[in-house]
Amino acid sequence: MKTEIIAVGTELLMGYIVNTNASDIAQELLDIGIGTYYQSVVGDNSDRINEALEIASSRSELIILSGGLGPTEDDITKHVLAEFLGEELYHDKKQLERVETYFKDQNREMTKNNYRQALTIKGGETILNDVGLAAGLIYTKEKDNKTIYYVVLPGPPFEMKHMLNEHVKPFIRSVMAKQGVITSKYINLYGVGESFVADKLSDLIETQTNPTIAIYAKPKRVTIRLTYNSETYEESEDVLDELAEQIRQRFTKHFIGYGSEQTFEKFIVDELRSHNKTLSAAESLTGGLVLEKLTNTPGAGDVIVGGFVTYQTEQKVKMLGIPESIIKEHTVVSAEVAKEMAERTLSLTGSDLAISLTGVAGPKSLDGHPLGKVFVALAAKNHPVQVAELNISNKPRNVVREVAEFEVLNLVKEFLNK
Repeated sequence: MKTEIIAVGTELLMGYIVNTNASDIAQELLDIGIGTYYQSVVGDNSDRINEALEIASSRSELIILSGGLGPTEDDITKHVLAEFLGEELYHDKKQLERVETYFKDQNREMTKNNYRQALTIKGGETILNDVGLAAGLIYTKEKDNKTIYYVVLPGPPFEMKHMLNEHVKPFIRSVMAKQGVITSKYINLYGVGESFVADKLSDLIETQTNPTIAIYAKPKRVTIRLTYNSETYEESEDVLDELAEQIRQRFTKHFIGYGSEQTFEKFIVDELRSHNKTLSAAESLTGGLVLEKLTNTPGAGDVIVGGFVTYQTEQKVKMLGIPESIIKEHTVVSAEVAKEMAERTLSLTGSDLAISLTGVAGPKSLDGHPLGKVFVALAAKNHPVQVAELNISNKPRNVVREVAEFEVLNLVKEFLNK
């Protein structure tokens, strides 16, 4: 099924808002074996939206529009699509009741333009918005001996994702079931490169037909996507589970979980819970990034104790009690300071494990240390402190911070594995 995504919004074209919706939609579709062939962004202009629909309808079977469903006069996506399809707009009664109830509960007057959010297209299937006000819709049209599915989703990412996962993906699965089932499974690895993974899987890749194997790389991370086409989901899951386990065994040391949305942080939280261990952190160059990502993970409250953000040197002395003599002798960017940060955090918080990060994220050097020089450490009760030196050279500031975070989490992973 050829799929096309059309993101609507002048603010996207102007760069005021980043078009994350297209990326999120494409990834979610891959999860059910649907590849996106085309993507486009158009402003809130009827002629341009209509042109985009004409082009998409000539080459795609699944067309997903996101944005332009709000209450203002420039939210015209449904209006243009209705005219394009030769259908009428009407107010969905259930969605209108939701909009009216919302304003009543908020003790606010409902202005006339808010009725637009309950609009839907005659002949289509309204998707009620469970987490917002603007209804989505699905419209099926037979054209030139082919079936085209038009899907309209809200622009706000939270609303879009909810509607996509709860309503659209099940609909697409039901359509695909009539043509056979395409299912995907994701294997996530850390600390390996794309070429290394491809080499280790060369025997499988060279002979692949169904299922197929695709490799996607990010800094120090690799995701392997397995896709299988079969008659039933049960058959697909059995085949993919068997192949996934075969691949996992080849990368046991680097494996950090299954799933298209799996993160290193989720893996660490799950591992801490399974080992009944708690973790704290002291961060310098990452400024709280590690704790933020860990605590965004469901279940973190069971295992993440807390920690310290000692961004400036004097805070390492005041908050953690590191002797100034150690910092003067070795500088703040050193194995010795990283070790002290981890040990003192372990003692102050009473956690089972404590991690620390200190280094130079940039844009300038610090105390004679170049951009990308980082030290990370792990302290654990009744174990010697582990310290690792990283040289993340020629990378932007955000990449240095991200790699530093993953490397310190990798210390936790390796410790728990032992």
